[in-house]
Amino acid sequence: MMFGRVPGRGGAAAAVAAPLAWACAVCWAAGPAGEELPAAKRLRKCPSRYYILYTDLGEDVAKEASARMTAMAEEYRRRTREFAGTIRTRFAFYLFARPADYHQAGGPAGSGGIYHPDKRALMAVADGGVDDRLWHVVQHEAFHQFADLVIGGKLPLWINEGLAEYFAQGLWTGDGFLTGVIPPFRLKRLQEHLRAGRTRPFADMFRLTPEQWGEDLADRTTRPAEEHTRARVNYDQAWSMVHFLVFADDGKYRAAFSGLIRDTARGGDWAEAFQRRFGRNVRPFEDRYRQWWLSQKPDATADLYTEAVVATMTSYLARSAAQGQQFASAEDFLREARSGRLKAHAAQWLPAGLLNEALLHARLWREAWSIDNSGRVPRLLLKWPTGTVYTGTFTCSQGKCSQVKVTVVRAG
Repeated sequence: MMFGRVPGRGGAAAAVAAPLAWACAVCWAAGPAGEELPAAKRLRKCPSRYYILYTDLGEDVAKEASARMTAMAEEYRRRTREFAGTIRTRFAFYLFARPADYHQAGGPAGSGGIYHPDKRALMAVADGGVDDRLWHVVQHEAFHQFADLVIGGKLPLWINEGLAEYFAQGLWTGDGFLTGVIPPFRLKRLQEHLRAGRTRPFADMFRLTPEQWGEDLADRTTRPAEEHTRARVNYDQAWSMVHFLVFADDGKYRAAFSGLIRDTARGGDWAEAFQRRFGRNVRPFEDRYRQWWLSQKPDATADLYTEAVVATMTSYLARSAAQGQQFASAEDFLREARSGRLKAHAAQWLPAGLLNEALLHARLWREAWSIDNSGRVPRLLLKWPTGTVYTGTFTCSQGKCSQVKVTVVRAG
């Protein structure tokens, strides 16, 4: 099923990912998609499973980038398997420390990242530091690269940009990504767009051209502090349209949306494909989109954010358990995590920052955590007073962990 589960629904759900590995060495025979840029000669070259990273940033940043990009590519592949092709070659990713080098390589002024289709290269610059803003840009632009090289065809602009933003919002947990989150700040902004009439009619959004999109982006550079530039509204609307088609009304539109992407990826006319999948009368559909978004609460996907914390903590527990560390209780585990004493195989390194961010939330829920040591490997549990239980599980072999996942069971 494309895009996984619908947030907030009852029953069990899981986020599963293969173990990640780090090595500045070739993992498979295929070369990068496209020729190396001249900048590659002065950057460190670090191949991973799906990418060849070229960077002049420090080793820990390169390791984090490779780990993130592996999990990200797995998420792209998993969520688009109904209409995407096969990943047959590594993608080229250039991550620069200095804006001057990024611009010299072809990065546009005023941007933090870009996918260059002619060069088949993903490029980004850590001008403001290695933070969530950088990874949001990378996850967005990397989807454009994936869409070009794996999905193929000519996706309508609003779908391409909307899917890129959908994946850009994904939460990295160390062993995977959780997608489908609705950030409260972005929900508030979208609802303001809708109430103020800033969004485009669907018919206009469908016909939006790359030239018009580019003009709106140029407007953004002249008013960077404005919350409601045309470009920001465009991105918010494209993201919200895709999210609506995936999750609204218990996934009612998901199959038709997958079919629409599949039709266009195969070279079909997108306007005809839309009419075939959704009908000719767009207005009722647009009205439902508006009603659905205006009815969303600020904490609409709080369960996914909680799941991301549990998944992240499970990733670190799995690594330490694989190295033989034992914890009598969840408090013991959290104490060792806060002290920076958790062990991990070198090939499954994860950054301390990811753990520290999860700990900020985990310590607030101290009484809700427990560890079940009754099996071959421990299980991490978070139980809410409502009865909802998040259970983190994994397997261990030869000092490494695998099959890290979180199962969510809701009361009733």
